[in-house]
Amino acid sequence: MGKFTALVILSQDTNNIQEKVVEMLSPYYFELEVEPHKEYFNQEELQAEMEYLSTFSKEEIKKLADKYEVSGENLIEDLAKINLDWYEEDIAGIDEHGAYQITTINPQGKWDWYIFIKAEPRELESPISYPCRVADLPKIVPYALITPDGKWYEANGQEIDWDLKVQEILAFYPNCLAVGLLCHM
Repeated sequence: MGKFTALVILSQDTNNIQEKVVEMLSPYYFELEVEPHKEYFNQEELQAEMEYLSTFSKEEIKKLADKYEVSGENLIEDLAKINLDWYEEDIAGIDEHGAYQITTINPQGKWDWYIFIKAEPRELESPISYPCRVADLPKIVPYALITPDGKWYEANGQEIDWDLKVQEILAFYPNCLAVGLLCHM
């Protein structure tokens, strides 16, 4: 995914902001090792990846196939599975929900590093200084939002709905503190 902005909403009486942010984000650390669990193959992700790869030229597909040493009739599907880190030899079984792998990767993983944003520049307006009261925020739309109860919300691809969801959540916490983060995944 790359880099994205996140807002962490904290109780207004939070003493150690950095410590509290670390605590709230820890369940969403991508590399947090969790108990072994089943990870199911997602057919929708496969279809989306295959559609994406179908936009590549034949030369680009051939280069990818050569790079990953893939050949055969299902070239696009096989390349899509590689891009999704899904390998036939890793399949642990098939049950009523489909094929699965056993993994210890955090299924809630959202980030692998982040930095605090002290000031966020805005075009033709004063920068936003963090931390600040939620009620003092201008209308902004981060990619992710973490509420005081530790719940993670993120953009779902439907930007209009996400804009409204962000404003709805922020309206619920006007006297809380907003902390800006630049995260990476």
